[in-house]
Order: sequence, then structure tokens, then C-alpha cells
Amino acid sequence: MHEKRITVRLSRKFDKHELESVFFIILRLNIHIDKTSYGIWIDIGNHTYLLGNKPMHWEENYHQCCALGMEALNLEDAFEQEGLTNLTVGIKSADWKANFNYWTSGLRQGASVGRWVWCKPDGPTVFPSDLKWERGQPDNAAGYEDCAHFRFVLNSTGTIITDRNCMQRYIFACKMQISTTPKPCIVSCPKDPCKRNATLFDKANYLKNGFSYGNWHDGCGRQFLFFLNNPSNWAAAYQQCCGIGLTLASMETEGKRRCLFNVITTEYNSENFDDFWISGTDLGCPSDYHWCSLNRDFINPEIRWKDGHPKAGPNCVYLEVRNESMLLATADCKEEKMFLCDVRKNATIRRGMQGECAEIWNITSDQIDLLLNASAFLSANISLNLKCFLKCIGVEVGLFDLGALVKIATLRQIEFVSQDEPLIMQQGFDTYDMCSKINSDDECVTAYETYKCGQQNQPDLMSKIVVNNFDNGTVYTPPMPCAPIRRTCQLPNMIPCEIDQTIIDTLTAGQGSDTLGRSVSYQNQTYFVSFLNATKGHNPVTAYRQCCARGMRLFEPRTLADLKWAYSLHPPATKSTPAYNMIVGETDFINQTHEVWCRSRVVVPDSLYNSAVRYSCLKSFLYVNAGKVGVWYQDGVPDIFAYFISLLENATTRTYFDFFVCENP
Repeated sequence: MHEKRITVRLSRKFDKHELESVFFIILRLNIHIDKTSYGIWIDIGNHTYLLGNKPMHWEENYHQCCALGMEALNLEDAFEQEGLTNLTVGIKSADWKANFNYWTSGLRQGASVGRWVWCKPDGPTVFPSDLKWERGQPDNAAGYEDCAHFRFVLNSTGTIITDRNCMQRYIFACKMQISTTPKPCIVSCPKDPCKRNATLFDKANYLKNGFSYGNWHDGCGRQFLFFLNNPSNWAAAYQQCCGIGLTLASMETEGKRRCLFNVITTEYNSENFDDFWISGTDLGCPSDYHWCSLNRDFINPEIRWKDGHPKAGPNCVYLEVRNESMLLATADCKEEKMFLCDVRKNATIRRGMQGECAEIWNITSDQIDLLLNASAFLSANISLNLKCFLKCIGVEVGLFDLGALVKIATLRQIEFVSQDEPLIMQQGFDTYDMCSKINSDDECVTAYETYKCGQQNQPDLMSKIVVNNFDNGTVYTPPMPCAPIRRTCQLPNMIPCEIDQTIIDTLTAGQGSDTLGRSVSYQNQTYFVSFLNATKGHNPVTAYRQCCARGMRLFEPRTLADLKWAYSLHPPATKSTPAYNMIVGETDFINQTHEVWCRSRVVVPDSLYNSAVRYSCLKSFLYVNAGKVGVWYQDGVPDIFAYFISLLENATTRTYFDFFVCENP
């Protein structure tokens, strides 16, 4: 079978000013619609290059560039090729933002034997002799490789030219003189790399006294910090998040915004609802907002703006958090505000991304496995949540954007998995053309139908793309082992404090003693101390009830001297005897570093604690051991007081506390 030969006839030379006018008009018409609608724009030397975003035949490439008022990619000399090669220096494949395989205007047909020409608007030009071809190229395989293809290799080779069949499809590429190029603007994000401050971390790579920075939340597959310690301008907030091992947060999807709002409305202290800087800005590119922490443009349908926002003029985005809403708004970047930091909390980038999307859309591991099994997936009834999970994954790995595939990123994935095999690459490009045309009013449905199209037509290719994006990222190390859970007054909220006059009368008749304990005096006040219970131990719930029955409350020591006195009521028998555990009253947090006793509302002094660790990853309460206040929690128990209530029903299970002290309210 004969392949089609390419013949390009240049009917006339294009006037330079005509090219400028056409290009300028096109840019003016498209720049505000989609600044990357054609691809990536790069300035090198005297030229602007357009590395396109659509695969096409050689002749289509030529005409595409003409339609843009440009000329198809050509190289005047080795120096120009070196300029493009320099783009690849020190760049890893994962960090390369363009594609790899592009058409040029190079053509063998019509040139003298063994020669190649550039097809240019002002006529053909012979290839310079010093251009770098791939080793063994051109070889005119099968006798029909008449067109020149340009490839970025990302190693010491940098860029190479090969000959290819003109009917194969590669991505279009164009160039023109730089002086005539009104290119799209670029948002100005902080240029310093996001780097944590090692002096703020302990040997386990966790923040020292991490709770002092603000309110932490685990949810939506991330660890969030509402930074309340140091209101700052937008740029300073960006760097402070980096310094503590986080990034200034981004609310890039409606699913993430809604998920976080659901988390904080159940956990957040209402007195701290406020405005928080996040990573969005349009600095240097008015009305073209960009998430700096993600290096990603806003997807407008995913953004929930406050009424009247975004405003013209203010360049930075904040999150207005109220008890009934959480919306985006804009303000002057120099304003000082609290700020929101976050980091994906699970393992590696890809698995963490999967976990985040699964948590946002309530997806199980079995449902995820279904997506990876082509035959089962194609025959299954897929829920809307699972379709939205697919969209979430696509957005996170950069393959899905405003209702469609991200052209350059998707084509790059096809290039990756095809391993430069021309036939496999062509099949991938054909599938891309077919599946990229899918569109629905619902973006979750579009993502699902696009993925389904790929599974139906190229399941092996889709499998390789999934694997390529599944678990090949660097490890995240969240700065806190969890979001610490603050202590609150749980017992009074769960159990009424009821006085039992019979018990009071018995205590009085016994001259300050009963079967549970005895009355003692300290600083002209009367207290009740329980006897030691070596067999069963004292349950905090029972201790609370027994104090209430006597018209008293659990002891709330104000000073270290108070604490030592109470603890001395039951001294260990010998130096080798284990220290006893004493139950004390509950506490409630009042800010990021301190808490108060629930009844008296007196601040718990720092001197009472035996450790700098005040808040665990589980619900906890305070107790006393060896004369100091410690934090008690139970591994695997989400609600410690519900756990103690359950122990009341088990007569044989021993609790962990040896005695308690009650005081008058």
C-alpha cells in the first residue's frame, strides 16, 4: 500500500506585517478565553516558539502554524538547536511541562538527493549541515519517511531530529520573530522554593509544640492548620506555611471546599471563625487567578466566590470562614490576615492523592479496585460519587481540567508509556482524538465517559498511564502525627451532676468517713479523698458521680503546691512501689497553648504538666502521676469517656486509677 506523499505549494510570500496582524488578532481573540489554548509559549534569542498541544499530520502542522501567522518549526543553525536543547538541562521527565515529539517544516521531497529543506513562508531553505540528528538518522525506513520530526530527550543529547512518515501524527510546533509576539501574561507567584525550617522540628521530624500555631484538622485526605498565631500579609503567610512543612492551602475544587467545611463545622471553635489567606492570586495577570502552591490555574466552575468577588484591584485570595458558609474573596495582598496551611497526609504523592479523593467522595478501596479492572469496570453500574472520584484523580494528576482532558499533559502521558515506539504512540494519539471530544454538562460524567472511552479502545495504554501516575512520587512528611484533639468538658455534658443526701448524711454520721473514703482539710477547706482500690481501681465516670453525690466536684489543683498536697494523701509504701494514679477534674481549651479547669475556669499552669505534649491524637483527659499532671488516652479508643462508661458494665475489668479527690464547688 502506498503512503500519501506531501506536496506544499507556497502561492506567495507572506508580508511580515500581515503575519504580525494575523497573529495579534488571534491572540487578542483567544488570550482571555484560554491562554494555553494552543500550547506553551517560549522565548529564546530572537524567536518565540509555540510548542503545541494537538497531534496532527505534517501537512496539518504546516497549515496550523500558517493560520496562527507563524511558520512551522525550523532551525537556522546548530546554535538555534542548542537554545532549545538548553531547555532540557537539569530537567527530570516528571518536571518537564511540554511534550516530547513535534513536527518541523523539514521535508526531503523536492530537495536534491541526500538533502533536506525547511518549508518556510518565503520559500524552501536547505538544512544547515551542523544540525544534530539521532544516530542512524535519517534512514528513510520503508522508503516513505520524508518529513523531519523533532524530539526532546531530556538527557545529555537534549534534542534530536529524525525522519518520519509524513502521515504519522506528532504535535504541532511553530515559531516567529520575538519582536512581534504579544504573549499571554504569567501570574507572579513567590520565587523562593517552599522549604521548611529544620530548627522548628524535633528528631522525629514533628513540629515542636505544634499546637501553638493554631487549630489543626485531619480530614479530606489532608492535614489542615488554621494558622492563628501570627497574622501576616499574603507573601509572608506563604513562606510561614513552607517553614513549618506545609503549603499555603488551595481550595481548587468544590469537593474539597465542601469537605473541609463539613469538617470544621463539627470541630471548629466558633470564636475563631475569621478570614484566612490561601494560595490564590492574579498578581501580574489581572483576573487570571492561579493557585501558587499547586502551580495550577483556577477552574472557575469549581470556585465559590463571595458575592461581589473577585474584585478588580485586590490581587490575593482569602477564605472567608463563617459558621454558615466558607467562600473565596479577594483583598489587598499587604493586608494582615490569619492563613490556612495544608499538606496531603497519606504516604506518597499518588497514594495520598488517591486517599484524598476517596475521602472527599466517600469511596471505598473495593470501588477503586473496580476502576483498575477494565472488564469489570466496563460492565459495572458506576455511581455519581465514583465518577466524581475519577474526575478528582484526573484533576490531581493534571490530566483533567475545565470539562475536558488537559491536552499537553495527556499527550505527554501517551509519550511516556509508548516508550518512543512510533506505532504505539500513533495508536495512543488516535485514542486521545476520539476520547478528548467527549463532553457533558456534568464534569464528573465527562471524566467518567472519557476514562471509559480509553478503557474500551486502549485498555493496555490506560493501565500503563494509571500505573505511571499511581505511586511514583516523593514521600510527604506531615509536620504533626495527627490533628491534636483538644480536651473539652465531656462528663458534665453527658452525665447530670446529682446530689445524694443519703450519702451526705452517711458521711456526716461517720464523722467524715464512709465506705468509699474520708474527709480531709487543706488551707481551711474540706476535701474528700477516696481510699485506694487495688483490685478494681476507680473509674473516672464513677469518681465524677461520687463527688457529685457528696455535693462536691473533682479536684482542680490551681498550683503545684495544691497538686503535691493532694498526691501526698496516698504516698507509695516504698520507693520501689509504683507511683499511684490520681483522677482530677476535666479541662477545656481556651486558646492554642492553654486550657482551663472546667468548673472554676482557672488556667492550668504550665508548672503542673509532666510533659510538653498536651494534646494527643485521641480524646484524652488529665490525671496525676508521681506528683505531676499527665495526659491519659487509650490507643484504639476514639471516645475515652464512652470507653470508661462501657467498663462500668464489666465487673472484672480493672480501671487504671488508684484514687480521686473531691472539693467543694
